[in-house]
Amino acid sequence: MSGDRIRTVAVVGDGPAGTMVATLLARAGLRVALFSRGRPNALVVGESLVPAVIPFLRELGIEDEVRKYSTLKPGATFVMGPGHSFEIDFATACTRVPGYAYNVPRERFDATLLTECQQSGAQVVKAAAHMTKDSGDRIRLLEETLAAAGFDAQPDLIVDASGRARIVARLLGLPTDLGTRRDTALFSHCEGVPLDREGHVHSDRLEQGWCWRIPLPGRVSVGIVAHPDVLSTRGETPEAQFDAVLSGDSYLRNLAPGARRIAPVMRYTNYQLTTLRGVGPNWALVGDAFGFIDPVFSSGLYLAMHSAHSLARAVLSGSPRALRRYAGRHERHLAAWRAAISYFYDGTFFALLQMRDRAEKSRFGHLVNSHLSRHLPRVFTGEASQHRYDPWLLAALARAARREPGVDSFGIRDA
Repeated sequence: MSGDRIRTVAVVGDGPAGTMVATLLARAGLRVALFSRGRPNALVVGESLVPAVIPFLRELGIEDEVRKYSTLKPGATFVMGPGHSFEIDFATACTRVPGYAYNVPRERFDATLLTECQQSGAQVVKAAAHMTKDSGDRIRLLEETLAAAGFDAQPDLIVDASGRARIVARLLGLPTDLGTRRDTALFSHCEGVPLDREGHVHSDRLEQGWCWRIPLPGRVSVGIVAHPDVLSTRGETPEAQFDAVLSGDSYLRNLAPGARRIAPVMRYTNYQLTTLRGVGPNWALVGDAFGFIDPVFSSGLYLAMHSAHSLARAVLSGSPRALRRYAGRHERHLAAWRAAISYFYDGTFFALLQMRDRAEKSRFGHLVNSHLSRHLPRVFTGEASQHRYDPWLLAALARAARREPGVDSFGIRDA
């Protein structure tokens, strides 16, 4: 990136990361064109917010609107099996952010963000953005794309907010990290699925894999996450596989015998993929185009909006160094979430929750529990990944939890 101040920006993608960075830059007086192709399906992974997103909604001025059509989310519930669950209460856990969040219908949430983007002065171009490689690692928009945005010259910065399409990363062949998991996520909307706690996002361990239950107005979003070899034995289509697990898994069958799917089934694979380079001479990555870690812990929308906010600040600073710092910090942010999520899959997370609950009853438990109760819940509020002490402490506690008896039996079963 040159040392010249950025004045014109093309944002490719109309998801939460794209609309947020476009809104913030347009409000600051930059000329911003956001390319919006729309979505073929209203169902998108990322329907549950964490409390750390609420300050972003307030800064954008949209929280009141979002509240009208969303479900209040006061906490999270994790179920290891019948009669064995753990709860996180946001009002108790949050120290730096509001003690609540929302579960959002994504179609309306994304529309709210796009409307605010337009009203803030960004130009929304209802067309795909086409680009090609330029000299070195630079990229440039094709002439028809420039014309659609009314640009007389190439924009100073192209922001890739294209999500899983990863347009810039694919064009330049940027290095990637596939992550350690090879799961497939199937999800849809259902009726007849009960909740242990009203408004809570629920994460349930299944016979093989795990599932989420997210309460939305008039329905529950249900996601099934399992190894593809497991799902391939349940049918040939995503719908057949989803329905077979919903009716065939012993836990789900007993939990929701009257469950009925009322929407198509969406399928996601290789979703732990992250790009190992976030900025270049005239481009930057944001949101899922930079990296998505896992649907557990509801980190997706938070990471997307946090990266958009951080990128906007870096751009407005006018410093190439600030853009490089943005990329480095977001890489560390992704790594912190990746570590926390690994504890869920290997059983360490459930061992930590067990340590917390047992410490409450112990004579000397307050010494341990003061740290567990204060810092462990910050994983689920979004606070833990923002400060270096929390990930360090979580890693130290995880090492202790690995010595818990039976910890290996707490993990997510792949087969």
